[in-house]
Amino acid sequence: MNNTIAKRCLGENYQLTAVNISGTSTYKWTFNGIPIGNTSSSTLTLNNLAFSDAGIYKLEVENIDACGSKINYKGEVKLEVYTPPTIIKPANILQCDDNNDGFFTFDLRSLRDNEVLGTQSATVFEVVYFANQLDADKGTNPILNPYTNSSAYSSDTLFARIQNIQNPICYETESFTVQVFESPNPPATISNLSVCDSNLTGTDTDGVETFNLKSKESEILNGQSTSKLTISYFKDATLAKPIPNPASFQNTSASLETIYVKIVNNSYPVCAVAKSFKVEVFSLPIINSIFTFKQCDEDGLADGFTDFNLNEANSYLTLGDNSLSVTYHLSQSEANSGENPIATSPFSNATSNKVFARIQNTNDCFRVAQVNLLVSSTSFPPNYLKTASSCDNDGEIDGFRLFNLSENSNEIKAQFPSGQNLSVSYYRNLRDAQLEENEINQSLPYRNEAAFEQMLYVRVESTDNGECFGYGPHLKLMVEPRPDFDLDKSVIYCQNLPPITISTFNPKGNYTYEWKNENGTVVGNNPSLEISAAGNYSVIATSTERCKSFSKTIKVTPSVIATITQNDIAIVDDSTNNSITINTSNLGIGDYEFSLNNPYQNYQDEPYFDNILPGIHTIYVQDKNSCGIASIDVSIIGYPKFFTPNNDGYNDTWNVLGVSESFYQSSKVYIFNRFGKLITEIDINSDGWNGLLNGMLLPSTDYWFSVELIDLKGNVRVKKGHFSLIRR
Repeated sequence: MNNTIAKRCLGENYQLTAVNISGTSTYKWTFNGIPIGNTSSSTLTLNNLAFSDAGIYKLEVENIDACGSKINYKGEVKLEVYTPPTIIKPANILQCDDNNDGFFTFDLRSLRDNEVLGTQSATVFEVVYFANQLDADKGTNPILNPYTNSSAYSSDTLFARIQNIQNPICYETESFTVQVFESPNPPATISNLSVCDSNLTGTDTDGVETFNLKSKESEILNGQSTSKLTISYFKDATLAKPIPNPASFQNTSASLETIYVKIVNNSYPVCAVAKSFKVEVFSLPIINSIFTFKQCDEDGLADGFTDFNLNEANSYLTLGDNSLSVTYHLSQSEANSGENPIATSPFSNATSNKVFARIQNTNDCFRVAQVNLLVSSTSFPPNYLKTASSCDNDGEIDGFRLFNLSENSNEIKAQFPSGQNLSVSYYRNLRDAQLEENEINQSLPYRNEAAFEQMLYVRVESTDNGECFGYGPHLKLMVEPRPDFDLDKSVIYCQNLPPITISTFNPKGNYTYEWKNENGTVVGNNPSLEISAAGNYSVIATSTERCKSFSKTIKVTPSVIATITQNDIAIVDDSTNNSITINTSNLGIGDYEFSLNNPYQNYQDEPYFDNILPGIHTIYVQDKNSCGIASIDVSIIGYPKFFTPNNDGYNDTWNVLGVSESFYQSSKVYIFNRFGKLITEIDINSDGWNGLLNGMLLPSTDYWFSVELIDLKGNVRVKKGHFSLIRR
């Protein structure tokens, strides 16, 4: 024994045993201080423990060893007695899988704790779960909560242990099973079970048919096994009216009818799902079951055989329902099976004079119609040709034009007996017209595809039954050329000269003309036009076919000969660099150039001349637009520095240069010797002084002069200076 606390369970047997000591021992047991037991026994047995057995147990041992020595030993145990639990076997946990992966997570405490505890207090007892009995008895390796089954769709045996919280050795265990079952997993929406109406059940227009509901089994199971799941079929949503023979179910509603199904797990019927789908009877297409297709024998061989485009019968067979598809077959049986469809274009009635059309709607329901092929003898009048003409006035001269083909249709229909519903269609070639392929859309303007002239093929047929009345090359499109000619872009009109004539040239035909000025007023109707005023003139030519040309415009630009006066001229003379400057602002509206002393050449754009010798000069102003040359004389005053009177023809006299009556109303020129003696007075209109005085030669020396000039406006110019007389 040693000093300890012993926790035991109510009703069990418990023994206290002292440690064996050599020698002679005497034992004294007490319970809560009261002596008990046999003094010669080292053990104390307590059977069927009760709560009253709980308390302090003490042992005193008096021992005399071999030497006769006396030794005392003491020991103490505190005994606690606890209530043991009772256990109720928990029910097995059977679970439908929530996502069909075979695994499920279980909260064992919330699922089974209360069941295992029963009426026992959860503050006194607790429940722990184990994977095997050994761990449950030892209380080792408890299962962590929540618990996931060990493998997909497994059946796991687990053990529940209930134990006293204060004394876990007071416990009980029981096993139970955890199992996951496959849940039905049908698709979110089950498609309709649809069939086409037929006369196998009732008539082919009553909407009643016999269905094999079991044909939906694979779709309903959605990949799950038929050995694990069972499907039942019902007429009502409460699943109270089962369908006894789902393989042969006859609908009672001509429209959609709902079928309800229940899918259950065979091993655990709790795992069940209810769904529904609809059975539906599709209507057969409404068709023209017998049709005679007439085609004109316009292939150049009048033998009663020609090519058909069977597609042209489609709208009559389908009664205009464009949602229906049509294939053609040589026999009724092939049309029923949809086998061996024939080429629809071209198809010759020489192959067969009748074909069978399989007419099918979008639900794949069909009927079969018989099409009789008949060659018609109607045709256009011999050599009939309608010509549609249009001027080539669409922006460029290229022989192409937009035509409204439909405006020719009434005249074409009039070639056939009245009182019939006829349509006219247009094609590019005979084959297209014959097979009614590549029809030209009349709702849009048609642009001819061959420059200036194109033949179109016309087909006329009945709008009631498609009967051909005739086809052939009966519409000629003519694009009349737009008149074309040349006209200069611009011309100059000289205001100082007589009127000028502007003309068209290089015309491409015989035209009439209309000229207009820039105000829009008609000013002429001939190929040419005489004008006496500047401006923009436009002209349009019209052909004999009344086609009009593009408007062409010629720009008549004004110009005029220059008007120049002395007021327009600035002169610098009696200088080392005599110059003339012309003010151009008053000359006129022309484009001018300038020449000095030469009316034929050396013209320049700059109205300025320099380094000019003294004398009378002529300025020429020429209009670059050939409106004429204006001229004016100018005076450049100058005084010679010397003269050589030797009769060699050069500098033989001296006079003031640049002076004439045209510029000066009076002048006085005096010459003096170096002593101031007046030698002579010169007339500005004379040749000048020749170096003589009273018939005698004066010597070479310098002489002085005095000049007074009065111009036409009364302005006075005075000049004094000297010059040299040189004899050689």
